[in-house]
Amino acid sequence: MKLTQKLGIVTTAVVAISLSVAEALPVYAVTLNFDWTGKAGYSAQGFFTYDETLGDAIIDESKLQSLTVSFFDPSKKLLNSLTSVNNGSIVYNFLDFNYNTNTKALFGYFDVGQDNGQSTDYYLFGNIGNKLRLRNPIAGTIDQNDGLINPVPEPLTTGATVIAAGIGWLVKHKQAATRTKA
Repeated sequence: MKLTQKLGIVTTAVVAISLSVAEALPVYAVTLNFDWTGKAGYSAQGFFTYDETLGDAIIDESKLQSLTVSFFDPSKKLLNSLTSVNNGSIVYNFLDFNYNTNTKALFGYFDVGQDNGQSTDYYLFGNIGNKLRLRNPIAGTIDQNDGLINPVPEPLTTGATVIAAGIGWLVKHKQAATRTKA
């Protein structure tokens, strides 16, 4: 199969995937992920959505459409998955959240999860860039780190990177094959 045919197939697949994702999500909804790991190996993974048509540089808890965080023990076993914001309604009384749309970073005081005094409740709180603690109302603080929390690339961005790398490999492979024949 010629390189141009392969590139055409890849391009068609990328457009089809992009259109299916675009139809599934409203244009105004931005979904972003975050990841936290403590020094003892506990971790949290979450995602949040907001309406990008607001045009705000800072998204705080009052501007979120949704926010869900899952907590894992050091063996990656799910401890609990909790929703702090659902359909624009805050359901966690202690929620603190700040995201800068210009720098694409979480900042300031951060408190997500749930604390209803249950053994299955977990919450991650503290100052980003200083100290973040994972706490359970019964066990107390079970892990912490130096305030590091990482954004995770969106799946479409990761997929596009893989496709671009694949196209680059095809072009290089074709060039190498052409040089070998000459």
